[in-house]
Amino acid sequence: MSAEHALKHTDAFGKLEHGADGSAVRWHSLIDHMIDVAACFQRLAHCRSIRRAMEKTSGRQPTEQDIARLSVLAFLHDIGKANSGFQAKRWKNGIPAAWPVRIVAGHGRETCKLFEVPTAAAALEPLIEQICTWGAACDSLLSASISHHGRPIKDCTGGGVTIWKTQAGAYDPAAVLKTIADCGLTLYPLAFQPGGDCLPEKPAFGHLFAGLVQLADWLGSDTRFFKFSDPGEARAARAPELADEAITTLGLDAEDWRDRLIATTPGFASTFGGFPPHPIQAAMADDSLGPLVILESETGSGKTEAALWRYLQLFRAGEVDSLYFALPTRVAASQLYKRVQDTLKRLWPENPPMALRALPGYVAADGEEAKALPDFKVLWSDDLNDQAAPQRWAGESAKRFLAAPVAVGTIDQALLGALQVAHAHLRHATLARSLLVVDEVHASDAYMTVLLEQLLKAHLNCGGHAVLLSATLGSSARSRYLALTRERRASSLLAAVPFDLACQVPYPAISDQWSLRAVAGTGQSKRVHWSTSDIIDSPEQIAELALSAAAQGAKVLIVRNTVPAAVATLAALEARVPDRAWLFQVKGVVTLHHSRFSRQDRPLLDAAIEGCLGKKRSSGALIVVGTQTLEQSLDIDADFLITDLCPMDVLLQRIGRLHRHANERPEPYRIAQVLVLTPLGNDLTPLLTHVKNGLGRFRNGGGVYDDLRILEATRRLLAEKSEVNIPDDNRFLVEAATHPARLEALQTELGEAWQSLAAKLEGDVSAEKTIGHLHALDVEREFGQEEFPSGVQVGTRLGAQDRVVHFDPEQPGPFGEPLKTLPIRYHLLPKDLSPDAEPTAVRYQEDCTSFRLGEALFRYSRLGLEGLKNQ
Repeated sequence: MSAEHALKHTDAFGKLEHGADGSAVRWHSLIDHMIDVAACFQRLAHCRSIRRAMEKTSGRQPTEQDIARLSVLAFLHDIGKANSGFQAKRWKNGIPAAWPVRIVAGHGRETCKLFEVPTAAAALEPLIEQICTWGAACDSLLSASISHHGRPIKDCTGGGVTIWKTQAGAYDPAAVLKTIADCGLTLYPLAFQPGGDCLPEKPAFGHLFAGLVQLADWLGSDTRFFKFSDPGEARAARAPELADEAITTLGLDAEDWRDRLIATTPGFASTFGGFPPHPIQAAMADDSLGPLVILESETGSGKTEAALWRYLQLFRAGEVDSLYFALPTRVAASQLYKRVQDTLKRLWPENPPMALRALPGYVAADGEEAKALPDFKVLWSDDLNDQAAPQRWAGESAKRFLAAPVAVGTIDQALLGALQVAHAHLRHATLARSLLVVDEVHASDAYMTVLLEQLLKAHLNCGGHAVLLSATLGSSARSRYLALTRERRASSLLAAVPFDLACQVPYPAISDQWSLRAVAGTGQSKRVHWSTSDIIDSPEQIAELALSAAAQGAKVLIVRNTVPAAVATLAALEARVPDRAWLFQVKGVVTLHHSRFSRQDRPLLDAAIEGCLGKKRSSGALIVVGTQTLEQSLDIDADFLITDLCPMDVLLQRIGRLHRHANERPEPYRIAQVLVLTPLGNDLTPLLTHVKNGLGRFRNGGGVYDDLRILEATRRLLAEKSEVNIPDDNRFLVEAATHPARLEALQTELGEAWQSLAAKLEGDVSAEKTIGHLHALDVEREFGQEEFPSGVQVGTRLGAQDRVVHFDPEQPGPFGEPLKTLPIRYHLLPKDLSPDAEPTAVRYQEDCTSFRLGEALFRYSRLGLEGLKNQ
């Protein structure tokens, strides 16, 4: 740092870098940083979808004077940094005696205290007096700006006044505040011209503004775009150019891509590799569809491409600037990412929108894997001259995932924008630009459903668009989601649909707030022959049935509800198999498919199973054993399904893995065959008191499939007729197993114990919904009216959280990849485990890695993760 640009005691810094000795070596003035952030906000406010969100939430078209006034409030976001305690951070090795205070302070809550100090308040008075003429909303909007670190600032009781007092001959906060006030008044002249409307008072606008300031601050703080000022630089003149470059580089302004798409007008076939559209896909080009679209169609019918086609229509029309594709699991997101990336490259052969795999710990952008560095930095490529690295900015923090032009991730990342958690407003504001696609929407539990409804309401209120995808959505769920649109909230159509009428609803179908439209199917309906066998507790008998089918050349899929049952089934097969080639293998190692594998091994499992059961599957017999990971997103095609009993909608998902493609099949399996495993005697009554095989409700609530009424209804449907047509019978099957009227009649027939179960389940749902409403971010309440909860676990899913542990040094893995990170389900974790706990006593022996986590002992092998009894 040159002598002429040395940080003097009278200077206020906004950004600072320390040298090895703890002294300040480079600094960026506080006012220049505030100017940078205001310039970013002003530029963001002129992006098409952000401007639309501002209009929808405020109820009127924002004027240029509105933008100027909001830019002043964004400029003031870091005003708290003027306090002496924050400015003391220039020293890492002790604060000099001449400094006004002997403490280090922050700049959030501390901002509230400045108005209690007469000299500080007087310094800002000329600016604040003018701001107060802009309307009653200014207090909450200024609070939203000051709360840019992610949590609303409300309670300002306690100390903090002394850091704003002036000490003769030392740093003077009041002098810095006066300079800030003068800059605010002179740099944004349009804001202070008389007249004009008051700033919008609607609470939703304040919440959106909070998120936009957070985004502007992230951008304005990135030195790749906003290098520290040079001595004597007129930052106000240069900042708009820097902001434009940053926002254009990151794809927050999508006009160039839109212009190129309009110029080429690609058709469906050229977009998706030469295939003509199915009816559901062609229907998504209808520009009369509302902002919330629900697409119900069978598994494998092309719902993914239908949703992408909807995105392209909306993008071309300027209705959205980005896409977030939300899936229920990380595996499903990983599977879809490559397809989305390929589609974008076909549409934009040169410089396509960045496609982000938005999975924490497994991030990729345009094919480049993110590598974590110290100080929260990210390395995208070993090429130091990688010019595209800045474009991947959104992938460098999970909080910024939704700012990507196109992102594929789990539903959790979107739901974090509807929770009272840090940077929820940033997620909310960046998502407002997007078409939100939620796949497998039926898979959400009661808690997640409340959050999803809250997310959708806020998103639609911003003028956003959403598509909900499901193969098996019931009438009650459909009506509930459609009620979120303004046009349908008070509609009589929201009343519960009687069972008989629910069964008559067309399938496949596209619904919006205006109507439910029948759509022709793919024409690829299939006959399915199903039966039950009460051998769910006998892995040996299950193995014999699978081997008998394999001996006839069949490809057999065995789906168990729990990992222990799957492991036991594979063990029974290995004890009997005449030919190891019949068993699923990864790199020559016999294994199975479930969720308890490392992040390094899961891609190997997915690739291997799609290789032997995919569209161009290998020849010969095969038996694959797994759990629910087999029923979603994997493009696999089996001849014979053996599955544990499960709810009808889940069963249809599993059946979707049968006869998926036009492959040759053994004669006995030319009709899709399903064997559903049930408890002894086909009697589910013992499960009322003893949960087994993932069936039944635990004493304190919860379970894999806890509603035994739905399971019993499903079992009865299996017994009623041995053959069904898919998808022709889908609507009836789902309604018959899940419709509230059917379940109420069933519990009445079965007696008191089943009615007691129903009451407990209703209580569970009610409790989950209550917690969901308590945790949800309510954008209809004025910003800052309440703080986010502290000391309370607020997450996208209820219950204890899973853990991811790390192995350092890495260990040999069962399939040749090193074991680095391993997820561990919460129910396997020991009680009172330290949040910082990592594996100890790590030992690799006989192709297995054993380790301790707290008091628990685990083993990782070709069978995945297993909990062991202490030895």
